[in-house]
Amino acid sequence: MRKKYLAVAAVLFSSVFMYGCVASEGDLDFLYSRQREAETNIKKMQKDIDWLKAEVKKEDNILNLNEKTFEFENKLLELEQIIGKMHAQSEERFKKIETGLSAEAEAKSQAPVPQPQAPPAAPSEQASESPGGEPATEPAPAEKDLKENYELGLKKFADGNYEAARALLREYLAAAPRSDEAADAMFLIADSYFKEKFYEEAILEYQNIIETWPASPKIPLCQLNQGIALLKIGKPNEASLFFESLIEAYPDSPEAATAKEHLKTLSTPGE
Repeated sequence: MRKKYLAVAAVLFSSVFMYGCVASEGDLDFLYSRQREAETNIKKMQKDIDWLKAEVKKEDNILNLNEKTFEFENKLLELEQIIGKMHAQSEERFKKIETGLSAEAEAKSQAPVPQPQAPPAAPSEQASESPGGEPATEPAPAEKDLKENYELGLKKFADGNYEAARALLREYLAAAPRSDEAADAMFLIADSYFKEKFYEEAILEYQNIIETWPASPKIPLCQLNQGIALLKIGKPNEASLFFESLIEAYPDSPEAATAKEHLKTLSTPGE
């Protein structure tokens, strides 16, 4: 009887042992499947995170671009205000000059005018008639005088007599504002102010050339000199705008290379 009980117990023990082993293997398979599922979800989440990072970077770039655009617009507005003030100051100076010239002209008009002597009749009549008996027509001196004014203005500029050069060149421009030499005459006026260190007047005159003759080959030099003039009067931020505009519009010009050097100097700490 005891042997019978022992046999039954052995069968039950072996059944329980085998059942326990089967249950453990199932649990391991379940855990492995859950692990693989978790790894798949992690990879998917990582992709989603990478995508979100890229989108956030795009948003940051857009925000940075908007901030830079806003900053540039503010600087441009400030620059326009500076140019407006310069225009006002320049007009005031020109008015003073015109007032002085008017007073001088009025003083001359009130001075006694000497009476011209009457020339001899016979020689005058002979000189005024052509061989055919008709009055000889002399060429109009206007064009010749204008050309002489321009050439004399060039000479005065070369000699360093900038004030006299400006007077002659302005007279030339008043009579021939669209001539072949008009842009060069305007540039010499602007450059004369620049050389005399009248930087505000120079900036305005260079701007006048840019607006009047936008296709002139002197435009890059005008923009470069405007930037340098702004540096001279203590406006480095505004000068940078002119240098950057020059580099963007004329990237291969010698003036753009010089502008880049100025920008490097401005961006160097301690300069």
